[in-house]
Amino acid sequence: RLVLADGVYHAAALTGGKPDVIIDMATLTGAQRIATGKNHAGVFTNSDEWEMKMGVDGRKCGELSFPLLYTPEFHGPEFSSKVADCRNSVRNRSNAQSSCAGNFIADNLPKDFKGAYVHVDMAGPATNNEIATGWGPALLAQIISADRF
Repeated sequence: RLVLADGVYHAAALTGGKPDVIIDMATLTGAQRIATGKNHAGVFTNSDEWEMKMGVDGRKCGELSFPLLYTPEFHGPEFSSKVADCRNSVRNRSNAQSSCAGNFIADNLPKDFKGAYVHVDMAGPATNNEIATGWGPALLAQIISADRF
């Protein structure tokens, strides 16, 4: 989680905070399976447009996703700490853990980042009976395909 947070920070900072979108994909939480099931990744994004694109592109390529709650005002406080800058895990495990984890990563973007942020928690579809499925590359390829731009 910490390495991913650093990665999204540097992806934005090394481009002057100006990319239109930053997309990360990770098997970040087992809670994603509870939120969206084993066949659909969870999408946490600050952009209604990208939330829709992820769903449409996932259906086109067969790598399905479903939106996670995006309410930073409820998820951010889960990481407050009396002894550190922030906690690395949620305080309340019943408060939309997958959304909270996405919010944790998003909170590490540079403050001047104005683009869309898309976090894909793919813990569910990434494995089947503890065997990797290869989920993800088809969705990324669909997203960046020529008919997108």
